Amino acid sequence: MAKWQLSTHKQREENFFEHIVHIQSKKKKKKGEQKQREEEFQREEENKERGASRGKSAVVSEKEAEKCVKALREFMHMLGVCTVADAVPVLRWMNLGVKAMKETAKELDVILDEWLVEHSKKREKGVESDDQDFMDMMLSVLEGATIDGFDAPTINKATTLALILGATDTSTVTLTWVICFLLKNPLILEKVKEEINTHIGEERFINESDMNKLVYLQAVVKETLRLYPPGPLSAPREFTQDCMLGGYHIKKGTRLITNLWKIQTDPTIWLDPLKFKPERFLTTHRDVDVKGQNFELLPFGSGRRICPGISFGLNMIHLTLANFLHSFEIFNKPNEGIDMSEALGMTNEKATPLEILVKPPKMDFLLNCLTLNTTTVIASFLSLIFLFFCLYRRISSEKRAPIVKGAWPILGHLSLLNGSQTPHKTLGALADKYGALFTIKLGVKEALVLSNWEMSKELFTTNDLAVSSRPKLVAVEVMSYNQAFVGLSPYGPYWRELRKIVTFEFLSNRRIEQLSHIRVSEVQTSFKELCNLCVDNKKQNESSYSCATLVDMKEWLEHLTFNIIVRMVVGKRYFGVVHVEGKEKAERFMKNLDEFMKLMGTFTVADGVPCLRWLDFGGYEKAMKATAEEMDKLLSEWLEEHREKKGLDGKVKGDQDFMDVMISALNGAPIDGFDADTICKATTLELILGGTDSTAVTLTWALSLLLRNPLAMEKAKEEIDMHIGKDGWIKESDISKLVYLQAIVKETLRLYPPAPLSSPREFTQNCTLGGYHIKKGTRLMHNLWKIHRDPSVWSDPLEFKPERFLSTHEHVDLRGRHFELLPFGSGRRICAGMSLGLNVIHFTLANLLHSFDISNPSTEPIDMTEFFGFTNTRATPLEVLVKPRLSPNHYEAL
Repeated sequence: MAKWQLSTHKQREENFFEHIVHIQSKKKKKKGEQKQREEEFQREEENKERGASRGKSAVVSEKEAEKCVKALREFMHMLGVCTVADAVPVLRWMNLGVKAMKETAKELDVILDEWLVEHSKKREKGVESDDQDFMDMMLSVLEGATIDGFDAPTINKATTLALILGATDTSTVTLTWVICFLLKNPLILEKVKEEINTHIGEERFINESDMNKLVYLQAVVKETLRLYPPGPLSAPREFTQDCMLGGYHIKKGTRLITNLWKIQTDPTIWLDPLKFKPERFLTTHRDVDVKGQNFELLPFGSGRRICPGISFGLNMIHLTLANFLHSFEIFNKPNEGIDMSEALGMTNEKATPLEILVKPPKMDFLLNCLTLNTTTVIASFLSLIFLFFCLYRRISSEKRAPIVKGAWPILGHLSLLNGSQTPHKTLGALADKYGALFTIKLGVKEALVLSNWEMSKELFTTNDLAVSSRPKLVAVEVMSYNQAFVGLSPYGPYWRELRKIVTFEFLSNRRIEQLSHIRVSEVQTSFKELCNLCVDNKKQNESSYSCATLVDMKEWLEHLTFNIIVRMVVGKRYFGVVHVEGKEKAERFMKNLDEFMKLMGTFTVADGVPCLRWLDFGGYEKAMKATAEEMDKLLSEWLEEHREKKGLDGKVKGDQDFMDVMISALNGAPIDGFDADTICKATTLELILGGTDSTAVTLTWALSLLLRNPLAMEKAKEEIDMHIGKDGWIKESDISKLVYLQAIVKETLRLYPPAPLSSPREFTQNCTLGGYHIKKGTRLMHNLWKIHRDPSVWSDPLEFKPERFLSTHEHVDLRGRHFELLPFGSGRRICAGMSLGLNVIHFTLANLLHSFDISNPSTEPIDMTEFFGFTNTRATPLEVLVKPRLSPNHYEAL
């Protein structure tokens, strides 16, 4: 296929320049003659698009060209029309505007039928693979089969037409608006040319690999797409079920009109929103892209129905624009402004032709100020873009990410993960040698190790769906009820349905706010108990009120976060002296929980070599089963207790916790093969594990870092005293004022993300990443630890500097949109409990620093050794001296 495209596109390029020479010769003979019509060049461009999809030559008969172009234009116009019947279906019989649509559709169908017959006959005679076009391939793939009620010919014709329409119109519209803006802003035009000359020079053609250097040109395209998106109202959607949006109930069947133009000119987001300022994408909005992840800029849409041709379209626009500006001088006609009127249709095209003066700077003998339409110049490069795109795809499909040397037979690189160093540090060192993307062998399974923020951005914007599933590891199968945990389940109906339930019933902002009294109560109770411990110590030592007490803060924070999450999930409190379930039961549960977390982070030999699972090397699977069984007994007890809480009317007596809500929501119904009891127990356990461990780990590392950096701790306390005072209790609503404390948390998550290798993912389809071909079934190891310490992004990356998030990185947040900082992941599988976790971390840390003075009891620095398990915990206890910081009345009031 690439060979066919190479030869035909070369021929088309030669034909185009021959056409220019022909026009110029006529121009010299007939000075003052009228300019060539826009239709002539638009027809030439559409010939190219048709040729790419159906193998037709760019040169067709005049009659066929006129017929096809007319039908296509009418089709594009009609497709953007909303008829009376669209709003009032019962009036469709009146045929208001529908007749013209039917005629246009019929005319195009006749043309498509002719093409299909030609290709079918060609196929019967036998077609060489190199001569196949898209329509040939569709015939081979479909083989006469139907898809969901659509027969093969209909699918082939519809897809061919969709490709021609999409590839021609949106790219041409965007390029035309770009030229309009550049002509209206000559200083910006000169700046783009200077950038091209600086990075490319004046002697060669610009390649795709050069695009990453032309950041200002990319900003020009982004700004154009912001002001003139190809589909300003996006494509219409329809709600297929009732849902909540912005606190409003949306009924099933409601249609959605997304006004992208309004969003993209919102003055609360964009300074001078109606002005053309590409520089904004190099400063205030430099991290905003057009891939559907930044919701203030959505020219191609977002979600499942995002434009699938986005990468190809941007590729075409960037390369065409760069080479056009590199090769030609362009001018507006004297004494004429640029008309920016828009026409109504399927896309937001220019209402009038864009006629400009074009001059190639080093080809005066060929084109001396030739007057051309912009579309002509665009057409000159379209064929080259197709050529480069096809060659790029062919080359990339053959490139594989570097493979680390030294793999053992059968076991591969499993020994790397069991060395003296933690796996993320080992893989980080390999990234320095092999690059941002490399492959290791985990037994018979290939794993792609990703250690670069730019590659992460490409992964989660372009290939997120391809890598949204989870591999079935031994620990996951045995300990998560055979992948019933929503965070560890494969991508599919079960994951979508359960994530929706969990998010709405437990992790939504509304629900988090409703449960705030539990968080406040638990933190206050724990602080009062800690203060009482200090008072008891004072009595024993007959010392002053402020006598410091030695406390293992790692354990204390684990107990606190455990109490918070368990009380919200199942209404129980296990640690402390107030309303606890019993010391014996608490110790039993925590012992199982610790073992559970340790085993969940274990990578067994069977995960790499499944055929050796029966040997159970190390006895890990046996230990996993025993721990899972013990945990299941406790969860079953809780489930039975919650069922008994219901009265005869089926309603819960007293306050409802998450398990109560889950029992009601599921109502005994299974989801995708999992029964209601299994789902309820699995989700309850997952919430406790995720809510306890990652939160406690982050708080422990934050305190460790502050103890090693006393100036940062004092600065945090000064901020609290200034905004809160020394008499009050910090509320959750006060956290927004404590920007330095938030920066401390961000810096902690940067240096010590709870899951430094993120949760493993698996590619469910072939794709391309960083120019490398990634096979379906490859596992992904995302080294967040390495990305977070990239010296090209972070100055002094190993140093604890919260101030960076108040200056150079003040725009960077933790929500998965800034790919240099991803402690909670990104894309579809981003941590659903992120908001709740950050809420607990900020609230607990702020009140801890406010209420107590904490110091290192030793002259030695705080030990920062890590232990790698399901999360990246401290390897040793964190024993510190704690003493009350405020007056006794503060603690008595808790």
